[in-house]
Amino acid sequence: MSNYAPSDNLDEGTYALLGTASFLGGSMRTTVSLCVILLELTGSLKLLPLIMIVLLVSKTVGDMFNSGIYDAHNQLKGIPYLEAHPEEAMRHYTAKDILVSEPVKFSGVERVERIYDTLRTTNHNSFPVIDTHEDGSTSFYGLVLRGHLLVLLRSKQSFLLDPLQVSEALNKKQLAAEDFGKPGSGKGLKLEDIELTEEEQGMFLDLHPLANRSPYIVPESMSLNKAYMLFRQLGLRHLCVVPKPTHVMGIITRKDLLPQNFSERNVSQTSLV
Repeated sequence: MSNYAPSDNLDEGTYALLGTASFLGGSMRTTVSLCVILLELTGSLKLLPLIMIVLLVSKTVGDMFNSGIYDAHNQLKGIPYLEAHPEEAMRHYTAKDILVSEPVKFSGVERVERIYDTLRTTNHNSFPVIDTHEDGSTSFYGLVLRGHLLVLLRSKQSFLLDPLQVSEALNKKQLAAEDFGKPGSGKGLKLEDIELTEEEQGMFLDLHPLANRSPYIVPESMSLNKAYMLFRQLGLRHLCVVPKPTHVMGIITRKDLLPQNFSERNVSQTSLV
């Protein structure tokens, strides 16, 4: 650099530092953290204005063309990362408007063959469990996870010969909670690792003991903007959409959840029993 401007007192290290800041700022789009890291490496506060200007310009120019390297990796891996704020158009839609198809559901007591075929033909992570009553009406019981179904199919200890048989399989057959935990490393249990005979496929599984009876549920009329914030703030993977409720059992406020109020209410209800 000094060959082009011999009369100027130029520092090649400064240009190298600013070039590094420009490259990292344009690819990573993390301006504040990069600025702090580069200042700690140099130990010179005099370079702070130059580094800030370079990072701001590189990020602004990069945002005009594409997303950052972290966002690109999320897209390549298929990770559904949600931004901090929803799209403006979501304010005009409801949760019902984005339902693309009828959910894949299981009965409370389901045939093993259908569970296996459903897991083989779909990649859903959870499935609603529906109970059918004697009058023909149906009700939502809960959600069962794909990983839990794979554990049941592999163990084969919970299979029932008769669908009317009351299942206590999770207690009697020695299936502990640790059996349903996520693996610490590796890809976990796969459907290809499970082999079922023709007789076993004709048996049944009672999904009631395994279903989550209190999943997050929203009415179909909820704003899509609010549903987005639920996913973002609670870290949800799925959200059940149900018809508009017609009955209100009560209202819970913040005061009801205070420790002193909860303890008093819990003691009073226990004394009445």
